[in-house]
Amino acid sequence: MDETQVRLDDMRLMATLVVAANFTDVAARIGLPKQTVSRRVAQLETALGVRLVDRSTRSFRLTALGRGYAERCAEVVRAADEANRAIRGEATEVSGTLRVTADPLFGEQFLPPILAEFSRRYPAVRTDVLLTSRVVDLVDEGFDVAFRVGPPPETALVATRIADALLVFVASPAYLEARGTPRSVDTLGEHDLIALAPEGGAPRWAIQEGSGLRWFPVTPKMRVNHLGLARAAALSGLGIANLPYFACKDAVDMGKLRLVLVPKGVPFGTVYVVQPPRRLVTPRVRLFRELAVSQLRSRPELSEKPHAAAETHAMPQNADGRRPHRDQPRRRNSRS
Repeated sequence: MDETQVRLDDMRLMATLVVAANFTDVAARIGLPKQTVSRRVAQLETALGVRLVDRSTRSFRLTALGRGYAERCAEVVRAADEANRAIRGEATEVSGTLRVTADPLFGEQFLPPILAEFSRRYPAVRTDVLLTSRVVDLVDEGFDVAFRVGPPPETALVATRIADALLVFVASPAYLEARGTPRSVDTLGEHDLIALAPEGGAPRWAIQEGSGLRWFPVTPKMRVNHLGLARAAALSGLGIANLPYFACKDAVDMGKLRLVLVPKGVPFGTVYVVQPPRRLVTPRVRLFRELAVSQLRSRPELSEKPHAAAETHAMPQNADGRRPHRDQPRRRNSRS
């Protein structure tokens, strides 16, 4: 048997090795005698010209090459099974398991209503959701749909654009009343800043200047590496934060946060719904993607832009942008 004769059944056997404890377990899972399993693994090693498994009397361990090959076999087997179901007409049924991944803050805010509506419409589908800040490899890790915020995904993936994302400056009303509202970027250094920065990266913010961006370093009072924590700190009145508008619009609408320096907000990427490049798209994946795109494009956090009218409520201020002290006299309206 050479590499051109590697059968799908051999790849299915390799995929089983990832989750099995020994050859007896493998044999039970695929319904073959233990001796047959061992012989077929040996034949596959000969065909490929590499050692896939290190054997002992009672167990086995996949080599590094063997594990990588077995994981790819699992993806091939899954795609083949979906193709076979399509030929038999089973792909017209909305069932099976749907695997979805997203960034935690985006997922916590936008996924619950999408998942709830999808589950109501298609109760036979099981959903497996992973919220993580890392970029998941959809093909290698077996995910059907991902939600990404940032630059365009790699060209190998199929991406549907939802909306542009925008960074804005926000602070709580209590903080602005106590410390005043900055009227220019140059005065930000006089304020307590909450910086969202990756580990090892220098905190810096960007502003829109003409048709381009200008980056400037910041010295934050608080530095965090998680978007949800930066938002919570701003809500607690700890300072001015630079956050995605979709992550704080609800708080702005409720008056819990206020926009400052609105014209200085900058684009930081685009929201996409992404899926692997499969020729055969199962109904559950297609219908979930269509539902997600429809719901997300109707969300005001993504479809609306911040505007100056939402910056701050009309409150007396001194010329330097600070609130007058409670004991400072205010001009009274005269009556004729």
